[in-house]
Amino acid sequence: MPPSFEKEDLDNLMKNSSTKPAVNQILVYIGETPMNLIDYIQGNDIVVEAFSPIAHRAPLNDPKIKKIGNKYGVTVPQLCIRYDWKLNCVVLPKSANPAHMKSNAEIDFVISDEDMDKLKKFTPVDYGKAGVLPVFGGKM
Repeated sequence: MPPSFEKEDLDNLMKNSSTKPAVNQILVYIGETPMNLIDYIQGNDIVVEAFSPIAHRAPLNDPKIKKIGNKYGVTVPQLCIRYDWKLNCVVLPKSANPAHMKSNAEIDFVISDEDMDKLKKFTPVDYGKAGVLPVFGGKM
């Protein structure tokens, strides 16, 4: 996982340091939406950066997520990015593909409150046999 501060870590840091964090990078994506932590971080005027906003492409295979994307005429990655954006998170999706970069920036649509509520309730993404976040390959 990315280095991030949970509530207790942030409390300790803010209490015992003269420097308050400006950004906290945490996992935020459809299926991993820690609203209590997001609200706490943002409530302390700290920016939340969404780590892995497209969950290493795992949502691309979820028919329920695809259906919601189709409703808005967007790709699953666009839906994932807009979802995090609507949560007031900084979203920096990774891509080396220029077409994906362009598409990832095309998030000028609005997800309804009803659909946001549905997306917030998705279960955590199953990464399959990896058992760890694939980007790290089990190495920390």
